[in-house]
Amino acid sequence: MFKYLAVAAIALFSQVTFADNTIAKVDSFLLVDSTKLVYVYPEGGVNNPPACHGANGDYISFSMDRPMAKEYLSAIMYAHATGKTVNFRTHGACVDQSISDTLNYLSVLKD
Repeated sequence: MFKYLAVAAIALFSQVTFADNTIAKVDSFLLVDSTKLVYVYPEGGVNNPPACHGANGDYISFSMDRPMAKEYLSAIMYAHATGKTVNFRTHGACVDQSISDTLNYLSVLKD
C-alpha cells in the first residue's frame, strides 16, 4: 500500500512541478519566412518557461518543418479569429529555437 501511495505522490508532484501548460487565448502570432518559425503570443505570457526561454519575448514557438505544423498553425489561426482558449503543451525545452519553449501539442477548448 505504501508503495502505491509513494508512486502516486511522485506522479502528482511531477505534474505540478513540471507542468508545461499554458492555457490562454492567442493574443497574436508571427510567421517568419527566413527561419520557418511560428511565434505564438498567449495572453498573459507563457507559464513555467524553461531556463533557456529568453527575455526577448513571451511566446511559444515551433518550426514549420514539424510533421503537424500546418495543423498547429490552422488551429492557432482559428482560435485567434474566434477568441477561443487554447491549451498549449510545450516540450519544456527550447527545441526549435534556442530561446523559446517549443510547442509539443495543443487543443482548442470549448468556451
